[in-house]
Amino acid sequence: MRRPLNAGSAHGPAWDRLLLTGTLLASCIFPASSELPSSAPPDIVTEGAGAHLPVPRNRDGILSTSWFRGHEAQQETTVFSPEGLPGPGHTGREMPGAQGSLVIRNMTAQDAGSYTVVLDARRGRRSVTEQIHVKAYEVLLYTFPETSQGVIRSELNYSVILWCLTQIRPEPVISWTFNGQPRGTGEKLIIRRLSREDLGTYMCVAKYNQEQHSSKPVDVSLPEVNMDSTDEPIDLDPILTVSGGSAIALLLAGSAGLVVVIVGIGFTIAQIQSSITYLQ
Repeated sequence: MRRPLNAGSAHGPAWDRLLLTGTLLASCIFPASSELPSSAPPDIVTEGAGAHLPVPRNRDGILSTSWFRGHEAQQETTVFSPEGLPGPGHTGREMPGAQGSLVIRNMTAQDAGSYTVVLDARRGRRSVTEQIHVKAYEVLLYTFPETSQGVIRSELNYSVILWCLTQIRPEPVISWTFNGQPRGTGEKLIIRRLSREDLGTYMCVAKYNQEQHSSKPVDVSLPEVNMDSTDEPIDLDPILTVSGGSAIALLLAGSAGLVVVIVGIGFTIAQIQSSITYLQ
């Protein structure tokens, strides 16, 4: 015969205590290998800014925290050990925050990715993975004439225009450098008549508060001269030079030749005169 559903109500508290004891035992056995999901969607920060990764949930019962780069807690990726000491993954810009959190200053593109915090608590060890996306400020440089592999080629006395565009808001202060030295301000840098003194490397610099971002450098140069390296230079007027005994021999031969010519001319004149006298 079946009992009514409320027949065991007198034993309800005992069963509740038994279930609670089983739950506590299970929580003490299994949490050592548990991994909690990320507490929030990936944070998006800009280059040069700071990031703050808090410890998720409450810190009740947490004895220590340690931070690692990546999805796994490995010795070679340790940022901070449970004792708060920097590890191999520490770059010098990370520092412990309040309540076991992690603070990263002056974020760079290399800082993007996942960070894992390991919580050592009275009930065991838990790990939580946080993600950071770093958005880099883009400083673009448009030119006329167009660049080819970072080089602008233009003839002398022609105009060269450099135009700097950024995605930084509010608008930053834009300046230019030429061979590492200041060269004007404003979005556009116009070289109206290119001279040899203007040949060199230009770069656009965007400043906002304490942050500074630069474009890729561009070189302004003269056009390349097309020369066939297989052609050998030809000397149109070769000059023969002699010295020493060769020069003396050449001089004597020239003198002898001149004497022969003079004698021949004299002989010819004498024959002509003899012929004239005979005819008379």
